Amino acid sequence: MKIFLIIPTLKQGGAERVMSELANELAKLNHEVFLILLVKANDFYNVEPTVKVHRLDFKNKGGIRKIIDEIKILRKLRKMFKENRPDTTLCFMHQYNILTIVASRFLNLNIFISDRDNPKRKQTFLISFLKKCTYRYATGIVAQTTMAKEMLSKFTGNKNIKVIPNPLRDVQLFPDIKRDKIIVSVGRLVPEKGHTLLLESFHELNMLDWKLVILGEGPMKGILKRKAMELNIDDRVHLLGAVTNVDEWLARSSVFAFTSLSEGFPNALIEAMAAGLPCVSFDCDSGPRDIIKNGENGFLVPLKDYTEFTNKLRLLIEQPLLRESIGIKATEIRERLNKRTIISEFIDFIKI
Repeated sequence: MKIFLIIPTLKQGGAERVMSELANELAKLNHEVFLILLVKANDFYNVEPTVKVHRLDFKNKGGIRKIIDEIKILRKLRKMFKENRPDTTLCFMHQYNILTIVASRFLNLNIFISDRDNPKRKQTFLISFLKKCTYRYATGIVAQTTMAKEMLSKFTGNKNIKVIPNPLRDVQLFPDIKRDKIIVSVGRLVPEKGHTLLLESFHELNMLDWKLVILGEGPMKGILKRKAMELNIDDRVHLLGAVTNVDEWLARSSVFAFTSLSEGFPNALIEAMAAGLPCVSFDCDSGPRDIIKNGENGFLVPLKDYTEFTNKLRLLIEQPLLRESIGIKATEIRERLNKRTIISEFIDFIKI
């Protein structure tokens, strides 16, 4: 098949990783793959040499210039559709899904799209209106979670929607590393990741021989440092920034804490589970409830209830056998979200 894969960039990110892996797997299966990158940016992920990469170089400078550039990109994309007549197309990200559907109108093409964020995330009136007008014309939609599928079906009227979660990346295991008294969390230091509540929970836990390690960079770093000082836990809280050895930290830690308030599909959570960590997660609108079976392979806690979050952390800390059993059960995610399995689901869905 001749396949178009469309995404803004291949910079570091969950959607970009999935798209690069899709491109590579499709190329290995001898499909003719066109990877169309809409926005000018440096690549983080690599693709197979046989993948035909096209860069449309949208600069997204804002104002009237942005509108002019969007029209140019739309025309370039429509020209590519007419000249190449792909058998099927898959696009990621709502703004560019709209652009792709508009560019392909009346060309009788198979267009599949996928949003890659929280389905309840507030969008501008214009984006919401354009999604409602265009998504119904997609051949099919990939949703990351059951809630996303339900909301998209109701909002767009499109009935060909399939839930396909993110594939798990290859998490490196370190069997020789001994687990320490560390609670670890991974995520950007932004308000929606709920790290302030995590600090409150760790303070309430009051386990003086345990440490909290937070991996990730972001604008809230200074605020979180000050908060840790106010709570008098700064000697046991380590904000290490963006590190290259995340998997090593997962191997060294004993519990994973996930206080995100809003998610599309939480890669950090599934990676921690793959590393054999028992996880405590807020039951935010979308994501964790599709991954964790409460009390079996992890714990789900009502959103923002940091007291209950603390109780579950304490339970895991005080019961090492429970820690171990839940951690072992969590590793089943490796098979469930195996890369080849998930990529095959994508391929089966978009094949016409």
